[in-house]
Amino acid sequence: MSAEAVESVGAGIRRLRTARGLTQRDLAQPEYSRALLAAVEAGIRSPTDDLLRHVARRLDVELDDLRYARPPGLADELAAALRDARRSLAQGEADAAEAVFDRILAEGARYGLTDLACWAGYLVGEARLQRGELTAAMAAFDGLGDVLAAAGPAPRAAVLARRAYCQFAAGDAAGAVAAVEAALTAERRAADGDPDAQLRLSSGLMYAYLELDWRDRARQIEAQARPLLPRVTNREWLAQFLTIAGQLRRGEDELAEAERMFTDAGRLYEELGLTREVGLCRWAHGYVLRRVGHLDGAAEAFDAACRVLERVGATQDLAGAALELAEVRRRQGDLAAAGRLAREAAEVCARSQHLECMAEADRLLGLVAAARAEAGAEELLQRATDRYARIGLMAEVMATCRALGELQLAQGETAAAAGTFRRGLEAARVLR
Repeated sequence: MSAEAVESVGAGIRRLRTARGLTQRDLAQPEYSRALLAAVEAGIRSPTDDLLRHVARRLDVELDDLRYARPPGLADELAAALRDARRSLAQGEADAAEAVFDRILAEGARYGLTDLACWAGYLVGEARLQRGELTAAMAAFDGLGDVLAAAGPAPRAAVLARRAYCQFAAGDAAGAVAAVEAALTAERRAADGDPDAQLRLSSGLMYAYLELDWRDRARQIEAQARPLLPRVTNREWLAQFLTIAGQLRRGEDELAEAERMFTDAGRLYEELGLTREVGLCRWAHGYVLRRVGHLDGAAEAFDAACRVLERVGATQDLAGAALELAEVRRRQGDLAAAGRLAREAAEVCARSQHLECMAEADRLLGLVAAARAEAGAEELLQRATDRYARIGLMAEVMATCRALGELQLAQGETAAAAGTFRRGLEAARVLR
């Protein structure tokens, strides 16, 4: 122990002893001398683990409460505050919740409650993500330092997975995937591998693979993770897994299975009081409906998601759901609504620097402009292609190149169209 810690522990022992009406001799004997205990209380001697166990037993307190001079009951108090603030965050009270998380992070680090401190730091990042502050969220995760290194596997997995999400959104898909793959491999190889941690990392990897259109790899991760489900204790993470796995169902014949997953996930989120996550689940439902061609159902699901996400102040999530709704409106022929939704989302994405959503907004606005024969369509589609390529989303590069090449052909730009189509073919080869 440091000199400061020794002094703090000694003062804590003295306070508890006097509160119970014990003398130093009463507390020390029969195993230790009064003089030794006096030196510990004065901060002159560092207590051994055996002495601390003896004192904790005699004072009827937890050993770690004594070791860290922790106020009795602090761990339970902070855990309860963390749970309450987590629900408050999901219900839209991001600023108030973040203040609670900051306090728990500080007190947890001070009093050796490393897991609680790590959970709190993770949720600081979540609060910032909910407000659309991508860079600030990354800073929160990166700032955990020693707390993260000393934390247990579950809170550590939460931080690593969410940091990778930020990395992906900022344009480094390869780095994000590599980080989660390495963490999941390490957790699987650990002698006491934690099922909650493995599920959280598996969900993060499934999400990344889904975004990259590596659906076979995502289904493989899902199959490997399913045996963990009976042993997982974090119900939020069970719901998250079901929500992502449901999005892997892209065929009409799989729609009923996907909808069962979304129903189960939504029920879990409702029971936990996680309103924002209910909105994300509805977004996921719309995602699948759009891809099987059920545009009216998709529009209904996206609209419901947008209402929930707007209510809880989930700025970036709202922009993402709005872009999905904009694509549905475009396909339904409502170009005015599609353009309005895409422009509003583009402003949010530019502030947060969420590169994938910026690319999607560009593509949508380009497609709307092309359909209206307006100027700027080619530039928007070209910028979308470049942004998708920068992230590594080759399926989106391919789709955007097709739209851009067709526009260039219609405008008589044969050579430019040929180059665009070649770029799309190259993206297809990389995707394979």
